[in-house]
Amino acid sequence: MSTVLVHLPPPMQKRAFSMMLARAMELRDQGEQVAVAHCALSAGTCSANVLGNRAICAACRYSTRKSVETTGLELIPLAAAPPDVKTEAPVIGYNELSQVADGVNSGLVTMLRILTEDLNHVPVLRKIKRRYFQSSLQLLASMHRILEQRSIDCVEVLNGRYACTKIGLIAARSQGRTFNTLDFNLSGKPMVFRGHTPHDRTAIQQRIQRNEPDHEIARRYYDGRKDRRFNKFAAAHRRFRPPRTDDSVTRRVTFYLSSQDECESLGPDWKSPFRNAATVIQSACERFPDYYFSVRFHPNQATIVSDVCSPFENLLQYSNVQLYLPTDDVDSYSLMEWSDVVVTFASTVAIEACWASKAVVQLGPSFFDQLQISYTPKTTEEFLQILAGPLKPHSAESAARFAAYETRDFDELQYLICDSTMTKPVGFSRRATVFAKPAKEVNTVVLSVIQKIAAGQLKKRPKAA
Repeated sequence: MSTVLVHLPPPMQKRAFSMMLARAMELRDQGEQVAVAHCALSAGTCSANVLGNRAICAACRYSTRKSVETTGLELIPLAAAPPDVKTEAPVIGYNELSQVADGVNSGLVTMLRILTEDLNHVPVLRKIKRRYFQSSLQLLASMHRILEQRSIDCVEVLNGRYACTKIGLIAARSQGRTFNTLDFNLSGKPMVFRGHTPHDRTAIQQRIQRNEPDHEIARRYYDGRKDRRFNKFAAAHRRFRPPRTDDSVTRRVTFYLSSQDECESLGPDWKSPFRNAATVIQSACERFPDYYFSVRFHPNQATIVSDVCSPFENLLQYSNVQLYLPTDDVDSYSLMEWSDVVVTFASTVAIEACWASKAVVQLGPSFFDQLQISYTPKTTEEFLQILAGPLKPHSAESAARFAAYETRDFDELQYLICDSTMTKPVGFSRRATVFAKPAKEVNTVVLSVIQKIAAGQLKKRPKAA
């Protein structure tokens, strides 16, 4: 029997809270000695309370206590040590501080749809960053104390990306303890990631490869991604008129940009040598005047607060390139079929294009860069050399494995019934929702207001040359 500490997310995050509590109950049934931890700060800034509002913190603590009471699990508060308790404060080194800072950036980039570099350009965001960092350090210090005092063997957290939940992983790693993370898959099913996070590219691709390829499942999966009934982006972007090209064009190449803020939020391990995508594309336009290049922005980029389009304006001077902006009504799948070569920046289009028997080039890190579905150059010059030569499609076997991973690879929890539309706890319930629901609504409104403030201030900044 081992001792396991499950870190609960805020009850305002209904599905995630239910999943983590269900996991704790299941571990107890398996014979583990389980306790659950929760944030007990009185004015802490986190993903569910971006301004550190005391009322929201109170609602969070109360709903958590009431929800856990009926399960019989021990609830451990994460908070600063009381003044009357003599305990040596844990020493938090530079490496841990850096990890917390990455978690703060990750949370704010995702919640506010803003690029990392712009977080420091808006005064209100700088203040929120400091408060979020300070709150997370308090939680980390408390987590260190609990792991040591209780001799915890394993820590389990949600996702492990935001600073307020990442602190469990940071403390576990520093003390040489094991950890697991949990999250939902595409179908809304829970997944347990043992010893790594859902954004660990190598570990995720190893798990993908353990799935048996089933080409019928893959066919239904990739057809479903194109189906406008299930894909909101496909439903909103239906048109495609092939660019006007003449007989001198020898190759049609389409670049698919990813939602850049999402990539940046995954952390430093996702830092790409091709981050300046516009410069890479410009180099290709100049090197191959007989090629025709299309650039498709991800439709999801339309709601990013930061300016993601201006860096590409310089491409308009070239006659062999066409830009499709996030708001343009363009069918990305028809564009892919029209293309001879598909080039992606961390986009899932890479795996879809491989399944469609297209020659694919991936630039930078992605969840598919070790699956042998594409060419994976490390530098711009290597990319240009590959683009100059004969290109052929790679085997679609890994694409079939990925389809199986997305649809069949999950970890059932006996205390949770869920799919993409519904999450239902079994044997417990989320209590005091009369407080949790308004708290979530307030935070949502606050985030919306902050986004508008940030957008207005960023527009006033001079554009980079």
